[in-house]
Amino acid sequence: MAFKYSDNAKAAMEKRGLKEADVEAVINGAGDDRIYNGSEFIAKKKVGDLTVYAYYTQKGDAVEVLSAYAHAMVIKDIVLEGNDTDWKYCKNGNVVKAGHSNLEYVGAVRSAPSLVEPSSGESWFEEYMANGALATAEMLFKQKRA
Repeated sequence: MAFKYSDNAKAAMEKRGLKEADVEAVINGAGDDRIYNGSEFIAKKKVGDLTVYAYYTQKGDAVEVLSAYAHAMVIKDIVLEGNDTDWKYCKNGNVVKAGHSNLEYVGAVRSAPSLVEPSSGESWFEEYMANGALATAEMLFKQKRA
């Protein structure tokens, strides 16, 4: 695959310390285990202690990475499923719903808004959540442990 990175993706990756190799591993390893909305995709993969996400478009072998982000919390299970979204799960074609999923970090379990596909039990966190509430919670939990 030929990868191109938008300026936004480059800035996001630099800010978060994500490497191109990690983002490309997420995309290359996703197969049908990703969600799509028209020509846009979100894929995730565990890389070390992080869940790394790639938000991208793909036409044939040409991939443009629009953004990349990560969180250290471990996704546990879906606790709430709500309304349908415009996203679909590539693996089974099911509509992805707005919902909540439990996450665990340093022994604490909390629920947060997510995109969920109930029949598979899969959850994805959008960039605003990973970089906002999840990043803040990770920082606070680390401080409590220190």
